[in-house]
Amino acid sequence: MVNRLALALLLFIGAAFPLSAQRWSLSTNALDYADFGTLNLEGGVAAGRHWSLTAVAKYNPFSFEGEKGTFQARQRLFGAGVRFWPWHVFSGWWAAARLQYQEYNRGGIRELSTDEGDRYGLGLSGGYSYMIHPHLNLDVGAGFWGGYDRYVRYSCPVCGLTESSGEKAFILPSDLMLSLVYVF
Repeated sequence: MVNRLALALLLFIGAAFPLSAQRWSLSTNALDYADFGTLNLEGGVAAGRHWSLTAVAKYNPFSFEGEKGTFQARQRLFGAGVRFWPWHVFSGWWAAARLQYQEYNRGGIRELSTDEGDRYGLGLSGGYSYMIHPHLNLDVGAGFWGGYDRYVRYSCPVCGLTESSGEKAFILPSDLMLSLVYVF
């Protein structure tokens, strides 16, 4: 009796909320890996014919030793936002907005000083999603983000001597994308 009731409930839910193909996506950005090995993953879900909801995470725990000493572009970034698709979700042109948070530690690359801190802000981007296969896309895009930065600047990546600290507004390039997207 319980099995029949569970089956009837499952069939009712399935009929009430029909599922269609290609409502979800997972992607990774190859250009983030070129940024000192930043691991990244973005997920999306279609919220209609022209809208999708997205969530992104980036992580880079790596420090490197070079001729001038230690250099790094470490970060943890989390974001959530929306994409607008003028033609159809997961294909063609798109424009996106997302709220994001980044904890970062970057330095020793061009000069010995290093910055670390927390950034909060809004990102805007746009691009094109080229359909390679019904379940595989190639996304190309670019954007920027701006907001509030709480930072500390050190004279080198390992010494810990504080040069300055503070809070400021920022605008930075973001989301240079060459992403492989699996749509299911």
